[in-house]
Amino acid sequence: MARKTTKDSMAWFKLPTTGFLLDMAGYSDAHIAIYVKLMITYWAGGNKLPELDSIKRKVGVISAESEKALSEILDEFFPKDADGNYSHDELDRQLEEVKDLSARQSARAKLPRSHSRTHLVTSHDDPDDF
Repeated sequence: MARKTTKDSMAWFKLPTTGFLLDMAGYSDAHIAIYVKLMITYWAGGNKLPELDSIKRKVGVISAESEKALSEILDEFFPKDADGNYSHDELDRQLEEVKDLSARQSARAKLPRSHSRTHLVTSHDDPDDF
C-alpha cells in the first residue's frame, strides 16, 4: 500500500453514502468493487483513467464476468468526454474544490502575520473540510 505523504492534497475525496448506495442499487458486489477501485484510480490519477488494459490490471479484471462489469460501470459512471477520455462529474467537481481551497490556503499562509488573513476567507471555507 502506498504511503500518504503530508503534502498529498488529494489523499481523500468525499463519498456521499446515500447517493452511493442509490447509485449501486441492483449492482453485484463485483460491480461495486470495480466502481470503488475506478473512483480511487481516477482520483489518484488527477481525475484521469489510464488506457483500458491498464485499468483492467489496476481493478483486477480476471474473468469475462468482471470484464463485463467493468464495461458496464465505465459506461454508466465514467462516460467519455469529447476527447475520448473517461470523466466523472462528481469527482471532477471535487477536484476543482480541492484545488481552489488549496490555492486560498496557500495565499493565506503567504500573508505576513501583521495583515489580517480573514479577508481571504469565503463562505465556503470550512475547517471541517480537512
